[in-house]
Amino acid sequence: MVDVGRWWRDQPSVEIDAVALAGRERRPVLAGEAKWARRVDGPRLLRTLEAKAEALPGEPDAPRYAVGAREVVDGDADVLAITAADIFGG
Repeated sequence: MVDVGRWWRDQPSVEIDAVALAGRERRPVLAGEAKWARRVDGPRLLRTLEAKAEALPGEPDAPRYAVGAREVVDGDADVLAITAADIFGG
């Protein structure tokens, strides 16, 4: 990875909380959405992220998706589920 950060585009309006870029081509390899809710619906957020990722520049090679919540990411979606405990311990 060469960079990680928030990504947005004005027209049409698209914002992704975290995008990780890899290689000299700065190819998007991960897109993530973070919510401060205690529980989130993983499959619903995955669908939203997949739609947003279509706006990323270049040709993403099936990026990985990450969803964050304070306590629980519900569902069996194929996402990297991250909670506050994963980041801050506890």
